[in-house]
Amino acid sequence: MKKTIVSTSLVILCLLSYSISFAALSQMTGKWENTDSGARGITTLVIDGNARNLTMHAWGKCHPNDCDWGEVAAYPYAPDVSAPLEMTAKAASAMFTTSFSQTLVIVRPAGNNTLRAEVFTRFTGYSNRNNYTAVYTFKRQLQLAPVRPMPLPMPIVKEDCVSFNPATATVTNINGNWTIVDGNHLMFNFGDKKAEALKALKIIKFYRMNSSCFVGRPDPSFQYLLVNGNAPQGNMPGEDCVSFNPNTIEVRNIGGSWKIVDGSHWLFNFGSKESEARKAFAIIKKYGFSRSCFVGRPNPSFKYLRK
Repeated sequence: MKKTIVSTSLVILCLLSYSISFAALSQMTGKWENTDSGARGITTLVIDGNARNLTMHAWGKCHPNDCDWGEVAAYPYAPDVSAPLEMTAKAASAMFTTSFSQTLVIVRPAGNNTLRAEVFTRFTGYSNRNNYTAVYTFKRQLQLAPVRPMPLPMPIVKEDCVSFNPATATVTNINGNWTIVDGNHLMFNFGDKKAEALKALKIIKFYRMNSSCFVGRPDPSFQYLLVNGNAPQGNMPGEDCVSFNPNTIEVRNIGGSWKIVDGSHWLFNFGSKESEARKAFAIIKKYGFSRSCFVGRPNPSFKYLRK
């Protein structure tokens, strides 16, 4: 008797030749349970991914627990070679291989939240068992996303800012102190450090900073500058900045002093002023500051923050 060997690709081609409506790949992804609880074959399928990276995970009927067949690559099929695969895929296939068998699984949508699976099992080792085929119907299992608590809104912060014009700001010497001024408004005092005053003015003009803001005047524990109500952005060559993550900063009391820290790195020290530390924390979060910058370290004469 002449044996006829049907290739895997031919089987897939024949099955796909049946007329079915076009479907999106999303109609096949998800977790699926066999509608026949007494079925001896596949009990559960999980199909995940996209048109270029699709996987299929299967479980088979076993006692006392279902057998995990593992996760393998899966391949979606469009109605023709030029159709957009993600939007028109109408079937997908996967091959599960053991030491004694190969099982081809072809799935396609079969209605609302329903999947039809055609299964072809071929025994590859010495066996008296016949190759066989089966058809199963699966229902999508709804997977509820974990409930996450809503983040608490940041408190509204009342800010203390003074506006100025960066275009008219200059460096001048007042009574022996080098100072950045805007008209008759004295903004930043650098003492005898003329070079640092000129560098700070260059930074202000580069970013077009036009508001100088404070936490805790008349002796502010925290200062920052804004550009039209926003954080300065950019990257001025030659800056001296330290990066931090505004999403992971915390307010902590370390050795009796309230500090804003990022992990083991402390950024700002507020001493005994907890309320000012928490206000500065809220301001950093509000503007998304991610870099603390300096002029003249180790004893900086000018500090600013930017994104």
